[in-house]
Amino acid sequence: MKDNNEKMLHLLEYLRGILGAFRSSFSREASFENFKVAVTGFLIADEVNAVTDLVRYFDYPEADKLYERLISFFHASSYSITDLQKVWAGVIGELSCHVKIGKSNLLVGDGVKVAKSGSVMACVKKMHQSSESMAKREYIFGHFYGSIGAIIGSGPKAFFIPIETTIQDGTNTVKSWKDPSYQEKSHVVQMMESAGRCLPSIGSSILSLDRYFLTLSAVSTLKVTNESQENMEKGHSIILVTKTRRNGIAFELPPKESPHKRGRKRLKGATVKLYDLFEKEEAKFEEATMFFYGKVQKVEYYSIDLLWGISKYHNMRFVLVKHDGMRSILVSSSDTLTPEHIIEAYSFRWKCEQAFKDAKHTVGTFSSHFWTLAMPRLDRYRRKGLPDPLAAVDDKDRQRRIISNYEAFEKMAMVGNIAQGLLQLLALKTNEIGYEPTKYLRSHSQQVMSEDSMNYELRKTIKWSIGPNGFGPIPRLINPMLAS
Repeated sequence: MKDNNEKMLHLLEYLRGILGAFRSSFSREASFENFKVAVTGFLIADEVNAVTDLVRYFDYPEADKLYERLISFFHASSYSITDLQKVWAGVIGELSCHVKIGKSNLLVGDGVKVAKSGSVMACVKKMHQSSESMAKREYIFGHFYGSIGAIIGSGPKAFFIPIETTIQDGTNTVKSWKDPSYQEKSHVVQMMESAGRCLPSIGSSILSLDRYFLTLSAVSTLKVTNESQENMEKGHSIILVTKTRRNGIAFELPPKESPHKRGRKRLKGATVKLYDLFEKEEAKFEEATMFFYGKVQKVEYYSIDLLWGISKYHNMRFVLVKHDGMRSILVSSSDTLTPEHIIEAYSFRWKCEQAFKDAKHTVGTFSSHFWTLAMPRLDRYRRKGLPDPLAAVDDKDRQRRIISNYEAFEKMAMVGNIAQGLLQLLALKTNEIGYEPTKYLRSHSQQVMSEDSMNYELRKTIKWSIGPNGFGPIPRLINPMLAS
């Protein structure tokens, strides 16, 4: 037991080193100390439903003051979410445990809807839930987050480590108050721009998304990102890998025409119904054994390069995949990826769904409950087409308070991202140093602990370290004020 405790303290020293990298993001030392308290609260809490749960696990003599400190911290102007994102992306970019597809790192992203019941919360809107589950309500009120992250670890046990998670719907009015030149952007474009911000730290990457993101705006935004001067100089680029619908179409390359023929040159050739290729090109399918959805499996595939789009046509690589009776059509925005790399990259996309589940139920990333009376009360029965009451707010002080409320949600989600990423990094580190878990919350079939198991080990170790007198290395790691 003593040897295990020493190894855990080694892990906590590793944790302290990562947290120290965030000091440059804060203009005040007190904000940095509050940041460490908030992160540690996420790490050791077995249930997080609000800021209250971040402080109730500390044996702090004045818990109410600690609560007030954290509430003020999430509304503080001494740091910005952009600064936290840059530092966190830099920390992730320096890791040596990235899952690579060829020579590129792998980025994954998706949107997640979080129900919020408060009637005076910023950026809460009515959303439709498209699901086959009867347990889900068709419409909910809440926040719509978009998240981009990297895949780290080894193939059998890989993690989606979130880099950026921001509210990406219902924010246009608030963002226009902050920046009068702001122009409305769709969820798809915001996700592409988020991936572009990760590029300087992560390097050349493959971005794996679901078929919702196969749009002209997505491909055009990535093209602008790849052709920026900074990325051209560094040789960085992003390749989109996604999926098409069963009724998707593409076009053959235009036939070569005589140079003396009059009129505009043809932009595309004959129309190709992609799903029909499963029957027409059945004899051309190849069989390969590859790492696919967490294990080595046999798949059949057929690859073809075609034009895709409307008015603006892009050269894309389509891969038709047959596996275990299922048929899928994958697509890459670049013809430089091999079909095997495209299939493997898309098979990691589901990792973000698993991470969202842990973010909700283990870490509590989206459990924020911030209110402000400056917000117009939410009208749950407002008819479609009627003006948004938020647009009528013209008082500068009310606008400032609403902006602060909106930023508090994103800041808490960002701190939750960091905490979840640290749990994942510590889980990988325990395997490296030979730490023996004292309890498995799931079957012992993986080489690396889950976030749940790591969360349990941290809680147990911190209670051992603090002891009956409240002293030990953990309080000093969190905040010197808590050790006094």
